Amino acid sequence: MKEFKKKYNFLFLISLLAGADQLFKYLIRHYDGFYICNPGISFGFLMPSLVFYLIVGAFFVLSFLYIWGKISIKSFPINKIGLSFILGGALANLADRYNYGCIIDFIDLGFFPVFNLADIFITIGAIMIIMKSSKNNS
Repeated sequence: MKEFKKKYNFLFLISLLAGADQLFKYLIRHYDGFYICNPGISFGFLMPSLVFYLIVGAFFVLSFLYIWGKISIKSFPINKIGLSFILGGALANLADRYNYGCIIDFIDLGFFPVFNLADIFITIGAIMIIMKSSKNNS
C-alpha cells in the first residue's frame, strides 16, 4: 500500500508540473504577454511535421512511463523524481503540440532560444538522472 501511495505522489508531481506550465502559457496568451508559437521542439530545434512530432512525442512519453513504472521507488527515488520532471515537461509540450500545432515558448533571455517551463522541467529531470548516474558510477 505504501508503494501505491508513493506512485500517486509521483503522478501528482507530473500533473503539477504539466499544469504549472499550461497555466503560465494560458496567462501569457490571454494577458498580452510575449510568446512565440514554436514549430520545432525544445529550445527552437525544428521538427519535420506535426504528425511525426505527435508520434515521436507519444512514443517517448510512453517509453518514459514504462521506465518510470519499472523503477523501484526505494532504490532510485531521485531517478523517479527526475523522470517525473521529464514526463511533466514532455506532456505539457505534447499538449501544446496537439492543441495548437506548435509549442508555446515565452521565456526570452536574449542570448538563448526562447523556451518555456516544460523545457526547464525536462532539463532539470535530465540533470538529476545524469548526476545520480555519475554518482553511482564513481
